Amino acid sequence: MNFKMNKDKLKFFVDKIIDAINIKSTSGPRTFGFEYEFLSRAPFTPEDMGRLYDLLPRLGFNDCAASFESPSGVYITFEPGGQIEYHSPPILKQDIDGFNRINELILDTNRAIKERLGIDYLSTGYIPGRANTPLCLKTERYIDLHASLKESGTRGLEMMKGSASIHLHVVIFNADELPGLFARVCGISLTENFLMGRERRDIWNNTDPSRCGLPFFKFLDEKGSDYILEDYVRFVLEAHDIRAKSPFHEGPDISPDSFFRHITTIFSDVRINFKGPTVELRTLDSMSIADFGLKWKRFISLFDDII
Repeated sequence: MNFKMNKDKLKFFVDKIIDAINIKSTSGPRTFGFEYEFLSRAPFTPEDMGRLYDLLPRLGFNDCAASFESPSGVYITFEPGGQIEYHSPPILKQDIDGFNRINELILDTNRAIKERLGIDYLSTGYIPGRANTPLCLKTERYIDLHASLKESGTRGLEMMKGSASIHLHVVIFNADELPGLFARVCGISLTENFLMGRERRDIWNNTDPSRCGLPFFKFLDEKGSDYILEDYVRFVLEAHDIRAKSPFHEGPDISPDSFFRHITTIFSDVRINFKGPTVELRTLDSMSIADFGLKWKRFISLFDDII
């Protein structure tokens, strides 16, 4: 199929996003969530990963194949450099006690990992010298991405294995509110409170220009938020496919299924996460629990008018 970047094709994939959101649409009250990554002090190995896989069930996490889940709904996944990533369940705006309990579980788990395995997880956005450390996740997606990022920029492997972030989520109720909500989170990403740190921003700027940054967002654009999904879809379609190493829209398979798989390889500052569904802010560097608590309160307060 010879894909041409035209309005009809853009509308086709915008409509696919809208359909996917409406299928999973929910109703209030609005919830928020986060993903919280930590980097190990020492370079990580596949053997370390195996030891963690053995330990987490003994710490009360259920082994769910690709993740480990606690009875409270917090689950753990890993990044390619061994970064541990905690995923919160949906959290109500007013549930500060629930937010604090999740972070206590994170601290307790990291502490137990250090005591039992000697793996010291740090709340920092970047540790240098990790580009050539082992790839600790050997799924097809990560192997392909690792190979692609060796060629697409100068710092992609550092992004995969030497950086850690906090992602903030706000749930999408329905597709009608998606453009305005997405535009709002894009605006938040440019404010001083939510900027990437200098080191991590330099990594992102030199990872893969076709899939990083915020080029689809024109701040205070006179067109308004109605066009932002079209701009976002255009950006996704122009991002290089990790196997073909050419723009996705030029590839042999541009089916809706492959389009949604391709979206998971996009590292823009803001993206749609279809698991929620949520709008996901990806700019914050990993930081201490205390500092994160302040950022969390600030973030959820920015949606007071649409709760």
